[in-house]
Amino acid sequence: MMNNKPLEFSKILDQVAMYAHSSLATKRVLDLTAYKDLYELHDEIKRTNEAMDIARLLGRLPINAMDDISGAIKLAKTDAILSPEELYAIYHVLDNVSHLKSYFASYEGEIVALRDYATTLEGDEHLKSEIERCILPDFSIADDASAALLKIRKSMRSLTSSIRKTMESYLKTSGDALSLDNLTSRNDRLVLAVKSDHRSEIKGLVHATSASGQTFYIEPERVVTMNNELNDLRADEQEEIRRILKTLSRYVKRIAISLSYDLELVTVLDFIFAKAEYGNFIDGMMPDVVQNGNLSLHQARHPLIDPEKVVANDIILKQKVLMITGSNTGGKTVTLKTAGLLSLMAEAGLPVSATKATIPFFDEIYVDMGDDQSIAESLSTYSSHVKKQIQYLHLASKHSLVLIDEIGSGTDPQEGSALAKAMIDAFIQKGCTLIITTHYGSLKNYGQAHDDIALASVGFNIETMKPTYKLKLDTIGSSYAFEIAENLGMDEAIIKKALAYQQEDENETERLAKKLAIKEAELSEKEEYLTKTLAQAQADKQSYEKKLAGIERQREATLEQAKKASNALLDDAKKMIDEIVKEVREKDNIKDHEVLNAKHMLDDLKHEKKQKVKVQNHTFVVGDHVKIDSMNREGDISEVLKNHQVTVLVSGLAIKLKDTDITFLHPKTKVQKVKSGGRPKMKKTGHYEVNIIGMRYQEAMDTVDKFIDDAIVLGYPSVRIVHGMGTGVLRNGVRKMLKTNKNVKAFRDGGPNEGGLGATVVDLE
Repeated sequence: MMNNKPLEFSKILDQVAMYAHSSLATKRVLDLTAYKDLYELHDEIKRTNEAMDIARLLGRLPINAMDDISGAIKLAKTDAILSPEELYAIYHVLDNVSHLKSYFASYEGEIVALRDYATTLEGDEHLKSEIERCILPDFSIADDASAALLKIRKSMRSLTSSIRKTMESYLKTSGDALSLDNLTSRNDRLVLAVKSDHRSEIKGLVHATSASGQTFYIEPERVVTMNNELNDLRADEQEEIRRILKTLSRYVKRIAISLSYDLELVTVLDFIFAKAEYGNFIDGMMPDVVQNGNLSLHQARHPLIDPEKVVANDIILKQKVLMITGSNTGGKTVTLKTAGLLSLMAEAGLPVSATKATIPFFDEIYVDMGDDQSIAESLSTYSSHVKKQIQYLHLASKHSLVLIDEIGSGTDPQEGSALAKAMIDAFIQKGCTLIITTHYGSLKNYGQAHDDIALASVGFNIETMKPTYKLKLDTIGSSYAFEIAENLGMDEAIIKKALAYQQEDENETERLAKKLAIKEAELSEKEEYLTKTLAQAQADKQSYEKKLAGIERQREATLEQAKKASNALLDDAKKMIDEIVKEVREKDNIKDHEVLNAKHMLDDLKHEKKQKVKVQNHTFVVGDHVKIDSMNREGDISEVLKNHQVTVLVSGLAIKLKDTDITFLHPKTKVQKVKSGGRPKMKKTGHYEVNIIGMRYQEAMDTVDKFIDDAIVLGYPSVRIVHGMGTGVLRNGVRKMLKTNKNVKAFRDGGPNEGGLGATVVDLE
């Protein structure tokens, strides 16, 4: 694209590159240009659009920074031994492949445009784990990279410790012979600083002498031998490290083809998702790039302007030519840049900051405007502008986009305006898309007189004397030069005189056109106000309808929930009635008091308002004579159960009650044998657990339910359920079940020696 520097496309690429993780993807972003083939562009748009959808749901790609490993792969193919740094770079690529495979596997939608990239990643978990095991993040070789290396390094540490201990023993036993009371080093070896007149007392290797000749730096004979052994071990260490690196390098050679393919896939996905994440950040969308048609940008925003300050505009060309008029600093140039920049971004396969965009597939975008509006007049001359425009007239085709800021400016207004009209005619004849800005009144009249020229203006608020930056289609804007000058403090007399001069120079047509433009501006403001008011009213209506629908849904849901609860209560009541009837039928001779007890048990099924909970202070034992509060009947306790429950024998009928449902009268007066169903329960101690890892959800819940029942029967005070961490489904299911179990006193995560988050410890009543 010729001279797209004023559009600041490179700044867009810099922003997109910030979302890339790898140096290879970053380079692809920064080298991005417009596509030359429309079909290739359409494919890239589909891929980026799908990536935007995936990123909205799953977040950013879970990959880390990685380097280009293509050089390392080439070296491995030649049987070269790769360095730890090169192997660790390969580890990063393989690690990213693993993360990407998991990322795309978690996407529940259908992957179409990115299928060839997302589903063909290979990776190699074995090589990845081997590199991670053998090479530490600081690129040193781990001790346990091999059994031989571990043995060598243990020997080296032991020998190094022995050398230091031996040297320190000399400090204690030969202190008088030493000029220093501490160890020093020469040639990477520990030495003693021996006085020259005591040199004969310590035999060994002299590494150096002091400048005065009074001190000899000696390595004792015993230590020399030990250091020689240490050097041999160091050589063995380096040989073993070389063997380890060689083994890993040969493995890289075996998978070189798939590794190169994975590198390319990761790079391409990183590149595509960098564009997608940028698009989501600017709240953008993928445009519709067409072979033929007019430029249409709905609610377009310049992506380099602060999102809190930028004004969105509809830039819609109903014809091939759009003439934008209006006040200085009103946003004409920004509109021009927005149209050009978004068109260039679209043709480079980037998302655009608009709500809807249809963009012709331009073969070139020609731009004639200053780099910065504040310095444009001082840097640009009439001749340079004309020279560019002549070049564009020669090069532009019917598929080109031409953007010219202040066409015909920089010279005599009448001559410049006339030349501008002729150039517009020439561009129209070539059939290219043309967007221009102007202040010239005669050009505005020219635009109004031509049906093949669409008009637009940037808004200006007369009351505040500030631009609104809103683009209004099918209108002509005034420059408001006098109003702005007066607002800036120009003398009123000068303004009046200028108005008089203008009236002398204007013809009747120009005066009428100016009045019409002012009237149009006023009507446009009123229309905008009414449009906003209507939109707000519609939004309020939709909001109220949505709230009303929500209330109705909530009412229906509450009613449905109440029905379900009622049905559950009825089912429970039915079961209880069946049990009571069965018990009554099993008795041959039904007595009055047994019928009465059955009736009382049915009364217990009634849903009544909860009364204040009674606190029981007495500890019941078998034989206690008590009164059943709800029945006003007396009986004897035949069995004390768990969970504050007791069995009371009333006239031969055993009734199970809570201890808060009875009142103690007096202890037993005589020994009675009380039949007890089943053997007595004893409190258990010890370790009792169940492992449900690997089970299906329903199977796991059934297992836990039976396990809790068994634990209660066996009398265990607490148990442990091992469910693992995984996706959290089993853990959440277990805890949901425990919350509804009345026999569960409390539960918590396992401690450091109890399985941590992968287990739940349950305290039972």
